[in-house]
Amino acid sequence: MREETDYTEAIETYKDDAYIIIEPWGRSIDHLRLTIIGKEGTPYGKGRFIFEVKFPENYPFAPPYAYAVTLMWHPNIDSSIPPGKLNICLDLINPDLVGKVDASTGASGWTPSKTLTNIIEALKGMILRNISFLNCKHVEPPFFNPGDPLNHEAGEQYFRAQKKFEAKAKKLRPETGSLAQLDFEVCNGLN
Repeated sequence: MREETDYTEAIETYKDDAYIIIEPWGRSIDHLRLTIIGKEGTPYGKGRFIFEVKFPENYPFAPPYAYAVTLMWHPNIDSSIPPGKLNICLDLINPDLVGKVDASTGASGWTPSKTLTNIIEALKGMILRNISFLNCKHVEPPFFNPGDPLNHEAGEQYFRAQKKFEAKAKKLRPETGSLAQLDFEVCNGLN
């Protein structure tokens, strides 16, 4: 199965990456928990951000469903959107953009040649990118892009009051702790 191949590739790719933890959500590798640990120097530094990733039945012809489980202040992630719906603005996982390319940004939707590793890299870039690089006019899509927000309030705040944006993102980030504490929080809906 392609899911197994992509899962194995991702595990191998990130086995020495201190910022990425990939594990089955339950007993199957078609439902994953991706944890990204925020990097120092970003508003998300030292935070633990959990994403749910599910492979659809028609994978790889449709993208995996990805959902940001952790509450966060991010222009391209809207934590107010309930589970089952997309709460991440990322062309790569948008089922309406399969096989399409955004002419203005060059960002492309899902194609069967893309893998779980592509999605992890994109999500990793949304959390680990140093915000100071965003002061230039050329933001690499699909990463942190306050000019095309899903969370309009966060996007507007980034442009109007970047220091306040960073303070709110830091305030909301869940601090890193033990995996046992993290599991307790997720299982009990606290994270």
